Amino acid sequence: MRKHVVGYNLTMNDFVTHACEQVLRFTRVDKWDDLSEERKVQLGFNMGVMSLGLNLSKEESYQVLSDTRAGLVSTQSFREQMNTLIRSRKVEVSEANIVKPF
Repeated sequence: MRKHVVGYNLTMNDFVTHACEQVLRFTRVDKWDDLSEERKVQLGFNMGVMSLGLNLSKEESYQVLSDTRAGLVSTQSFREQMNTLIRSRKVEVSEANIVKPF
């Protein structure tokens, strides 16, 4: 199977892994409103990459993100759901990248 190159020597798998790490990184906050508007945009972008890369359904990704934004799902619950999906797809994420401050 041929790997698609995204740029700067990143393969598509690296790009998806980075997106997964960013989703987990940005959802360490207590509440949705603790994220800056810039981080909310970045989270949405990374959710899109993660969703496409892991072949997630709308319910697994965009719906739960929308529910989190609306306050129907806590940020912690959203993070746990994303972590479960990432782990179930056997994506190896770097804890060091996830805990970096933003």
